[in-house]
Amino acid sequence: MTINYSSDNDIIIPTLHNTTYRGLEGDDTYIITSAISDESKINIIDTEGTNIIQLTDGLSILSSKFASTAFQITLTNNAEITINSSHKNFYEIGGNATIGLIVDQNNYEDFVINFGINSFPSSNSISGLSNVMIENGRLILSNKQFSWQIISPESVGLDSSKVNALMNFVKSEEANTQAAILLKGSNIVAEYYADNYDEKSIVTSWSVAKSFTSTLIGIAIDEGFINSIEDPITDYLPGWKGQEQDKILLKHLLSMRSGMEDHGFVYVMPDMVSHSLDRDVIRPPETLFRYSNEDSMLLGEIIQNATGLSFQEYADKKLFNLIDINETWWTDQGGNTITYASIDMTPREFAKFGLMIAQEGSWENQQIVSSNWIDLATSKYDNLMPYGFQWWTSETEDIDYPFFSARGLDGQLIYIWPEKDLVFVRFTAYKKIGDQDSSTVRVNSIGGLEVSYQQTETGNLNTNKLEELIYDIGNDLMISSNLISVNDFG
Repeated sequence: MTINYSSDNDIIIPTLHNTTYRGLEGDDTYIITSAISDESKINIIDTEGTNIIQLTDGLSILSSKFASTAFQITLTNNAEITINSSHKNFYEIGGNATIGLIVDQNNYEDFVINFGINSFPSSNSISGLSNVMIENGRLILSNKQFSWQIISPESVGLDSSKVNALMNFVKSEEANTQAAILLKGSNIVAEYYADNYDEKSIVTSWSVAKSFTSTLIGIAIDEGFINSIEDPITDYLPGWKGQEQDKILLKHLLSMRSGMEDHGFVYVMPDMVSHSLDRDVIRPPETLFRYSNEDSMLLGEIIQNATGLSFQEYADKKLFNLIDINETWWTDQGGNTITYASIDMTPREFAKFGLMIAQEGSWENQQIVSSNWIDLATSKYDNLMPYGFQWWTSETEDIDYPFFSARGLDGQLIYIWPEKDLVFVRFTAYKKIGDQDSSTVRVNSIGGLEVSYQQTETGNLNTNKLEELIYDIGNDLMISSNLISVNDFG
């Protein structure tokens, strides 16, 4: 529904469910209050006159996104308010014309600073502060803890038939899926658990963990512990100084182009770091893509040597604790974290990591990892393979898909489409073998200690079909033509 107002100076309180408000000529005031109903979609389009947008006290904002000429806030009741031609308006945080409350006015550039935005991206949008309230004319952090919202696909512009097609594809008996979740923002729009499992049941990552390790490398670069991806790895692995490994740069290790030989199945080794360091360079770096768990295993050692903290301590302090994830990351018998695999946690916790990445590295008003790192790490490094820095890109002969993924043995995966705020996670049935209290890989019983290792059901999917289904969902977001372009906000 569209409501057109008069050409006078109107005071407008948008509250009607799924409505576009169009001011005509005149200097209009729009008052955004907490009276907006649950899951409403409100759009304001007013390009004439000198208009004021008032965000009143008591407004509780779940998330915010800003583009150069438009912005969108989502309230904690999942109502979305989109302001088009935002750069032409003035803004009052805490103002309310209905009770004569006038506060300082800001232009758009000054207004967005309140949400932590200092500059706009050249295209698309950027996330602002989340989980905030307006109180006494100021933006303050809300004490509300993060929680998933479970809603229908249509309420966030998705076609339920396309969502069902994806979920049915991964729920087939031969897929052995234990859990699958589709997110649109912080909303769960589809969730599946096999019989005898639920949202609290643990799954494991296998090589999905590589993307976590990549993120921690990015954080270490953000913090200055690592200078650059152009650094020789021998800056952080000094035992190789003066050898052929001097020619291997960090970017070569991250992109699986180190040129070093591999032994094979590193998972069975009692000291996986020593095993991964006992290698020779057999070809020039960057000349061949070779998927290497041993390359990825060394990334943890690089973080330890760069930061002075154990890898697990750094991961907890800089990632898991900040996004409230309680994970178990397995180690080898030497106490080395298995940085190429073996994270145990719930599917929703994996989804939480995916959501943080989709939000350009931001979580609950804090930048966990820079958006620059995410852009770099999830872009295809070269034409040898659709692979970035421990992340897979997605492309076929016909299309380069706008999403990327973390993938692991037997079909574990996280797909992320930041521009559409879509995250899809899927894991196959998992069980621990042997000592149920251990998270140390011990394939053979040694010294009276019981074996302990991980096992998943095979559930590899047809990647072409899976990505086609994910693309169909995001490409068909049902957004009315009088709303802001999906290309702006995803």
